[in-house]
Amino acid sequence: MVSRIGIIGAGVSGLAVAKQLSHYNPIVFEATDSIGGVWRHCSSKCTKLQSPTCNYEFSDFPWPERESSEHPSYVEILEYLRSYADHFDLFKYVKFNYKVVEIKFVRDKEGFDFGRLPHDHGNPLLGRPVWELSVQTNKLEVNQVFIHSQLIN
Repeated sequence: MVSRIGIIGAGVSGLAVAKQLSHYNPIVFEATDSIGGVWRHCSSKCTKLQSPTCNYEFSDFPWPERESSEHPSYVEILEYLRSYADHFDLFKYVKFNYKVVEIKFVRDKEGFDFGRLPHDHGNPLLGRPVWELSVQTNKLEVNQVFIHSQLIN
């Protein structure tokens, strides 16, 4: 997959960025086998959101009707994030079990050009900046290298 945009992590922020930049065909590198970030790895089964749901929802994707509008459990948060990813077809961008282990910034790498995409207003950085990501997967012990002109963490 060729992509100009690399996003590290399929948590709340990673999913929101993937949705906003979906027209660039981003790659979301997720180290685990599921979306959800910190909510996926709750150490206590009674963990709940400290804020009301209205303060923790995407502006273009309201919380579904619930028995209580206050303080959803981590399970409800994970379900909300899965619904968001399904609704905006974000799973197609996520590479599960792809752990970024190294990032190298390469300034003005010669001979490398991603080309322009429709409605592309150019790169905000001068030259042709390139980030090389070394990624480990569960299937391969050898690191794979991905190259991006924009990197979001």
